[in-house]
Amino acid sequence: MDKVLTKAVNIMRSKDDCKVGQDVNAIIIETGGDIYQIYIPSKGCKYACIMCNYGFNHPIREKEILKALDVICYRLNPSAQTIILEASGSFLDDREIPRELQEKIISRVAKTNVPRVQIETHYKTITEERLVSIKRILEGKEVGVELGLESTNPEVIQIYNKDIDLQGLLDTIWLCDRHGIEVSLNVMLGAPLLTIQERMEDSINSVNWILQKCPKSTTIVLFPLNIKKYTLIRYLYEMGRYEAVYDWEFIEVLSKLPKEALSRIYISWWGNRCNEFHGEEAIIKPIHCDDCHDKLMKFYNSFVKSETSADKARLISDISTICCKCKDEFEMRRNRQGKGEKSYPKRLEKEKNRLRTELGV
Repeated sequence: MDKVLTKAVNIMRSKDDCKVGQDVNAIIIETGGDIYQIYIPSKGCKYACIMCNYGFNHPIREKEILKALDVICYRLNPSAQTIILEASGSFLDDREIPRELQEKIISRVAKTNVPRVQIETHYKTITEERLVSIKRILEGKEVGVELGLESTNPEVIQIYNKDIDLQGLLDTIWLCDRHGIEVSLNVMLGAPLLTIQERMEDSINSVNWILQKCPKSTTIVLFPLNIKKYTLIRYLYEMGRYEAVYDWEFIEVLSKLPKEALSRIYISWWGNRCNEFHGEEAIIKPIHCDDCHDKLMKFYNSFVKSETSADKARLISDISTICCKCKDEFEMRRNRQGKGEKSYPKRLEKEKNRLRTELGV
């Protein structure tokens, strides 16, 4: 991770006094498509991605967490097909959640009737020993892990300030495959310092990289970047140096992906979330207008419920024919931007110089 970006991220995170949500031990979030996230607030992520606000410092109270989890599991919707276990960063990071408590949480979820359990974590927390243990506890269920990737371009990874070695990530993915554990990789649309066209191309290239290099069981979760409070992205946005993603930008990316691979593509954070601790105003979501809002939400909800590539391709084709003022605005802004003049590393260095001056990092 870059020192300047990391210091700037920590300054933004320090503005959150962490009082909101301090008494939360475990919460459940419905994300659509019969998928539910069980979120355990924790010490906070040790990494410093510029778009992420996982800097919380919530206390780990084992008895209260397990009690809250019992209530969640008892009241779980019978239609639930997948439970995703997540913390404020990496569920399998012993620094965030003690190993013994991790196993107790997984054991609680193992007793539910939900057929699939997925664990969100950093790829560096995964070892063969951990995979064997998790498979044993969740015997009889489908098991998956969800890993943050965002981009496969090393220069864009540097902009996000992510701690990722692509070969190391690939090795972990194939390790999971050998143990019969499906991997889901997150790809983000909306990298800062890139033009609209460049950031769309980055997402498309990243998806194609996964399709070419990863096991065929690997699935992809495509995210439009949401601008959250207490993040460096939010600071850049407020300073006029970052533009929010358009919904039509997101849909165009979906339309450019290989149609035969759409069954492996899932979507998330398309405007269906609020911040559980800080409320609706804490997130600036993708841009669209009132004229297309209902049609877009119907499209997204239908997409997450569709399972076949053909059904997803049809939905993308249908929504792409919609005309509205925000779609026109998106096209005009993209055309006005043209192509960026400098290389990504030069743009990043320029931004870091600004941060040094403005924040003293």
